[in-house]
Amino acid sequence: MAKRVVRQYTVRDDVMLDAADRFHSQYEADEADFSAWNAVMFPPAFKSDFKDKIDAARAYIRDNVVVDEQVEETVEVGEKLKECGNYFQAMKPVIESTFPNKPAIWNQFGFNDYEKARRSQGKMILFMEMLYETSEKYKTELIANGFTQLKIDAIETLKEELRAEQIEQEVAKKQRPVKTQERVTLMNAVWVEMLKINKASKAVYQGNYAKLNEYELPAGSGGSVTPITGTVAAHSVVNILDMEFSEDTELRIKNTGTTALFFGLASTPEEQVTNMNFPPDDEKEVLASELGNIDFNYLNVFNDTEEEGSYSVLLLV
Repeated sequence: MAKRVVRQYTVRDDVMLDAADRFHSQYEADEADFSAWNAVMFPPAFKSDFKDKIDAARAYIRDNVVVDEQVEETVEVGEKLKECGNYFQAMKPVIESTFPNKPAIWNQFGFNDYEKARRSQGKMILFMEMLYETSEKYKTELIANGFTQLKIDAIETLKEELRAEQIEQEVAKKQRPVKTQERVTLMNAVWVEMLKINKASKAVYQGNYAKLNEYELPAGSGGSVTPITGTVAAHSVVNILDMEFSEDTELRIKNTGTTALFFGLASTPEEQVTNMNFPPDDEKEVLASELGNIDFNYLNVFNDTEEEGSYSVLLLV
């Protein structure tokens, strides 16, 4: 089983990358100090390598762009589905006039199947295939009544176009988790360099608080390789994460206390959430989309009981 990519920071991607730009600029000014401290850890190429990683992370397709692509594919499938339906509806009067008062033949053309087919792209593909085959079967009668061979062939064309749109939609859905993991991998590569500089700065500028402050990591950015743990008082809310979520962001959440807790995405750090209930000792791996609106940036925990609760959260992707 492939190892899941774990996000190593807990702030939004743009916040992390903005901090990386700041780190790189500061490192350029202080390069000699770091190199003098340890030339192996900080060789001449470190500065450019760090910049390349930042640029690669910024350039890589963002998850919201992937979502937009997926939405576009869904819209295109919907439009083609409607086009197929409209073609059949326009064809119905011809069929009825070609075979007057013969509902058994009408049903061979799908009159009794259309309502179900129009709601499903898979069923519509089968419907159009059946419509084409039936039209070929009765083409002599249809053509004699003004429905040309070109119009019959158009049924097959529409079916294949719908099938192609469906395939593209499925490919887009499959690609999204892959692209998300690739993006997180690139972001993590930047974060690793920032951690390296941050840790080294404590030795390079020991006692120099002004310089140490220049290499402080973003507030609340503690890595998620180890779980984020904490307590939440009775009838209280605690904000656990402030970051950019996607539908594929996955978290491992555990109620480590003795009282039930609610977890969910919120619009503010103080908002009470009741999206997902975790009884004591309950542990789940959940997608951010299951926790609420992914446009919200705050993962909150709400304790609606008389006892103090505790939790553990690990950000997976």
